[in-house]
Amino acid sequence: MIRVIDVHDMDLFESTKLIRSLIEEKSKGILVIIHGYGSTSNQFKKLTEIRNIGRSRVKKGQLVISISGPELNDPLHRIKFTSDELSKLNSYIVNSGVTIMKK
Repeated sequence: MIRVIDVHDMDLFESTKLIRSLIEEKSKGILVIIHGYGSTSNQFKKLTEIRNIGRSRVKKGQLVISISGPELNDPLHRIKFTSDELSKLNSYIVNSGVTIMKK
């Protein structure tokens, strides 16, 4: 299951709270977070914070992987997804304003 969450228009606190709660849910699947790419200082802070949350949750074992859209081009990251998942995620490969997390 792939869930797309758009936090582009949310403030930093709201968006990070939402992302943390989605990671805490028991359901398995892929989260695609659309947050925009650092055009303003608030967007850059949001991008950085969401990516930091993802990295820390991978270390804690709550996520299998947390990457940006373009990192899907890396074969080391692609092997963590099924071919069906990759076909659904292909549209996000060129988008740097997206973070992909797999639970």
